[in-house]
Formats: sequence, structure tokens, C-alpha cells
Amino acid sequence: MKARPCRLALVSVIVFAGLLGACSPRIGASPTPQAIPRVALMHVGTDHVPPSLGTLVGRLADLGWIDGSADELVARLVQDGHVQGPRIELIWRNLEKEQVEDQAAAFVGDHVDVIVAFEDKSIAAAQAATALMEGPIPVVFLHPSDPVRDGLVESLSHPGGNLTGVFGARDPVARQLELYQQIMPGLRRLLTLVDPTDKATPLLLTEAKDAAGRLGLELDIRETSAQADIERAFDSLAPGEVDGAFLLSPSLRLNFSKLTIELAAEANLPVQAHRKEWLEQGALFSLGVDVGPVGDAGARFVDSILRGTLPAELPVEEVPRIQFAINLARARELGIEVPQDVITRADVVFR
Repeated sequence: MKARPCRLALVSVIVFAGLLGACSPRIGASPTPQAIPRVALMHVGTDHVPPSLGTLVGRLADLGWIDGSADELVARLVQDGHVQGPRIELIWRNLEKEQVEDQAAAFVGDHVDVIVAFEDKSIAAAQAATALMEGPIPVVFLHPSDPVRDGLVESLSHPGGNLTGVFGARDPVARQLELYQQIMPGLRRLLTLVDPTDKATPLLLTEAKDAAGRLGLELDIRETSAQADIERAFDSLAPGEVDGAFLLSPSLRLNFSKLTIELAAEANLPVQAHRKEWLEQGALFSLGVDVGPVGDAGARFVDSILRGTLPAELPVEEVPRIQFAINLARARELGIEVPQDVITRADVVFR
């Protein structure tokens, strides 16, 4: 009979503990919400937004990371510098080349989850900023000049570090010169702008000289690495001294396409471009990678990394499609009669 009060007391304690536990947070019942992943996107070249940004953002939406159309999301990114949804935050920085190293360091300091770097300058800055980290931030690169030659990866199939991404094919310098002459059969001398500080320049210049020798072209080579250099090169031209202008170094195409197109127009000269988007600004033709698939593939890399795959385990993807576009309206302004067989070979024709 004396044991009964003890049993009642024990039951009371158990019931009270249960009620107390019901009012307290329980492990596994309602876990602490995880911070949403932050993806930093960086590009050098403030005179344009890379077309691959739109296809990358659109593909992330298709993969369920963010809501909205690609056009709407890119417009918000460009205007506000970031877009945040319930599953991801995108941070966008379009930079002058002098800003890129500090911005890459800032992304590292902010501990973003992935850095997406568009083209050589931003890729190099992201690589340098993450190199000394323990457990470095993954970097997805888009359309570098040459990821193996430039030391971004050990090989395309085995990246081996914290960088991987999409390689859009090497610069088709010889084909650009051949096409230039086919569009303008009377082409003989080209103002050729090269950036001596661009590590891609020596190889591309050798290819250009070899191609020019085969085609009977003369390259009037001018070293330029800043806006003032390019302006001086055009200002120094006598009427009729050259038949056209040619941007050779990737850094010049990246940073000074718009300027070069404007200066060529003032000098009444044609100029080539590396993407069809520049034809709307006045370039005569373009021959280069179709960057739409590059952005789409880049989004798939971001998706894989955010789901736990290491960059070293993701082989570099090649998107080798080269697209030829021609601006017949600009040709008419310059008095150039483009051969019909050249027009029929074009992927895109601006009339």
C-alpha cells in the first residue's frame, strides 16, 4: 500500500517531462533553416552584358532554383545587382578591369557558395582569390580563351581543382581573316589591334601572321591596351591607309568592342566582331562561339555543385559551335558588295 504514492509521483514526473518536452524545440522535428546558397556572377566589360547570362539564369529557373522569366530576372540583376528567391540568391557584378581583383576578393570574404566568372579577366581574378583558401569556393568559368593553356584546369576531362566550366572553342583567327577577305575580295591591309599584356596575344598573333601570309594580306599591327591607345591608332590613319580594322586580342574584344566599332564608323572602315550581338552596334560581320549554349551548360554546373558535386569531378564541357553573322546594312553603308555565296553561308543575316 505504501508503494502507490511513489508510483503516482513517478507518473506525474514523466507526464510533466513529456509536456515540457512538447513545448521545447526537438532535434529533427523542426531543424534550423539553412541559409540559401549564394551564387556570385562576375564579368569584366561594362559596355555590355554577356548574352550567356540570360541563358544561365533561364536554365537555373528551369531547374527550379529561382522563379521568373530569364528576361525579367536579368533585368532585375542588372538594375539591382542581385535577385533573391526562396531557394537561391544571385549576385551580379559587371566590372571595369581595374575592379575585378578587389571584387573577387570581396566574394571570397563574403563566403559565397559559388562564383561564376565570365571570360578571362574575371576567371583569372576568381582563380587567384580562391587559390589560398582551405576548401576553396568552387568557380564555374564560362568561355575562357583556353582553360588548359591558361592553367585553369589540369585537363578538360580531369579539372583537378576548384575550377571547372564551359569552354566555347578556341579563337578562330585564321577563319576570321579568310572570311574577311571573302566578304571583301579587294581587302589588302588591315589595322590589327593587339594587347601586349594579354597572354593569349602571342599565339593568336602567330596564327594571324601565318594566315595573312597565305592570303596575301598585310597586317598593320598596333599595340593597344587602353582606350587612349586605340584612339591614337585610329587618329594616326591616313585616308585609304587600311581597308579595315581587326581586333585580335581577347582582352580588347572584351573591353573595347563598342569603342572600336564607333571609331571604325567614324573612319568609314569595316570591323569584325566575335559575337553577333555586336552587329547591331555596327560591326560588319562576326565569327565566334554561339554563347547561348554556354550559359545553359554553366547553369547545369552550378546546379551540380550546389547539390554536392565537387568541381574536380565535373569535366569541362566544350561547346564548339561557331556562328557566322553578317550585317548587310553596314556593308551597303560602306559600299561593300558581299558575294551571294558568302551570304548564303551565314547563320544570321542583318539586313
